[in-house]
Amino acid sequence: MASRRRDVALILLASVLWGTSFPGSKLTVDTVDPLFLTFARMALGASLGLLVLAAMGRLDRRIFREPIVWILGAVNAIGFDLQNEGILLTTASKTALLVNVNIVFIAILMVLFFGETVSREKVAGILIGLFGVVVLATKLDPASLGGGQFVGDLLVFLAGFIWAFYVAGVKWRVDRGGDSIALTAGILATSAVVATVPLLAFSTPIPRSETGWLGIVYLGLVPTFGPLMLYVASMRTISPTISALLILLEVVVAAILSFLFLHDALDGFTLAGGGLILLGAYVVTRGEKPSREPAAGGLTRVSADPAEFEPDGMMRR
Repeated sequence: MASRRRDVALILLASVLWGTSFPGSKLTVDTVDPLFLTFARMALGASLGLLVLAAMGRLDRRIFREPIVWILGAVNAIGFDLQNEGILLTTASKTALLVNVNIVFIAILMVLFFGETVSREKVAGILIGLFGVVVLATKLDPASLGGGQFVGDLLVFLAGFIWAFYVAGVKWRVDRGGDSIALTAGILATSAVVATVPLLAFSTPIPRSETGWLGIVYLGLVPTFGPLMLYVASMRTISPTISALLILLEVVVAAILSFLFLHDALDGFTLAGGGLILLGAYVVTRGEKPSREPAAGGLTRVSADPAEFEPDGMMRR
């Protein structure tokens, strides 16, 4: 139980840090191209992670030989590209809400791929959460479907949908064992590599604003490597479905900061849609049982396979 309480605390801390990223991204994309922001944020986060590993004497390039790490990096980069393009057109607080609707898709994937129990509560929660997205994004007005803000809402909703598969993939990799810090740094590094593809394809300009670079530095060093490492480590004992509920704290943090610094409006539809999403998340996760904790902690280096490598690179059993 002590380890579970610790991991809950890790997720809550991660959610607070992630919550600051939404208003931070909204402020930054005003002067920085969204695609460049994805690359720069991932590159800085990966650099911090690799420096931490080097300082701990645990830097191991074998993490980059795993196809799943490259797949997760690609999915993560696509998700951030969609979010950054979308937040340019919509508000930071709505972005936080719409991205976090992925809890309903995470619940579905956990049932399909990890055998979690299907219950009436999960089905009801998913339907409630999806209706909340409709209320939040459209304000029940069909005319809003053609607006630029709706396009932004759709992009960040797609980012959340994609990240549901990313979370399921991370869970699968964590269950195999290994070093959580190395996995986190590996995902961010491969994300940065993949993020260079659209960067070069569209000849994205380099930022010239000091404010833009300040935003990049904050987003890259504060709400990227640290919270992702905490989140990955927490998967030892907590189901991603439960984690998604706890991470909803970032919605509250983002809404408060967006109201204070960006003057985001909190109208009735925003409050109603957000409330439905939170209610759906609660219903989905009610009664969820914690994951069984593996024998090896995620923060210690444990081989994901019984095979080990000799100094010359040969594998032995």
